[in-house]
Parts: sequence; C-alpha cells; structure tokens
Amino acid sequence: MQQIRATLTPFTLRSRSIRVGHTGSGLTGGLDHGEHVLVHDPVADVHHTAVVAEIDFELDDTSYRLDLGTRITAAEADEWMRPTTDRPADRVTTPDIVDLLGQLRRSEKGLRAAFAELAEG
Repeated sequence: MQQIRATLTPFTLRSRSIRVGHTGSGLTGGLDHGEHVLVHDPVADVHHTAVVAEIDFELDDTSYRLDLGTRITAAEADEWMRPTTDRPADRVTTPDIVDLLGQLRRSEKGLRAAFAELAEG
C-alpha cells in the first residue's frame, strides 16, 4: 500500500475526488487502476482511504484521479501501511474490511452493467 501526500481542499472533500501528479506526491512506484492508497493531508494532518479511478500519462509526468473514501485515524493509517504479513491473524483489520467493501462495489458495478445490457438487448 502506498501513501500520497496532498492538500485536501474543501472542494476536494465535497467532490470526494482529487487529481495528483506522480512526481510531487511522494509515491515510490506507479499505481494501477482500482488500487487502494492512503491520502495524507500534511496541513490538516488527516488521512483518507482512496482508490485510483483514472490514470493519465503525460510527457513529463503521470497523473492519477483518486476517489476519496473514508477518513481514518493516524493509527489506522499506520496499520494500513504495515505489510499484510505483519497484521494480526486473529482479527479482521480495517484494511481487510475496506478491501471486502471494494470487492463488493466492483461486483455491484459489474452486475449493474450486465443488467443494463440485458435490458437493452
């Protein structure tokens, strides 16, 4: 899991979406569509979950549009950043729940698209 540093404006928080450039965001590697990341606003010192919604390749940089998820505590952000092997095996963690919700959301979108296709056909 990667963490992105970005200032979250009131507009960003209302729209639940932010566009960030790869170079200025503190990423250690490229992101994939649908990948979960953390967004840390160092000014307000808040953390949010996010999912990569779009990727745009430009000549000098790559930009990502992230759909913001829920606000989480600093302790939860630390838990997210721990490798999966370091997480407790005897309890469900916040990242586990968010991953399950993401899978459910993706499957729901797929089902809606299939139903819409059937209704049109």
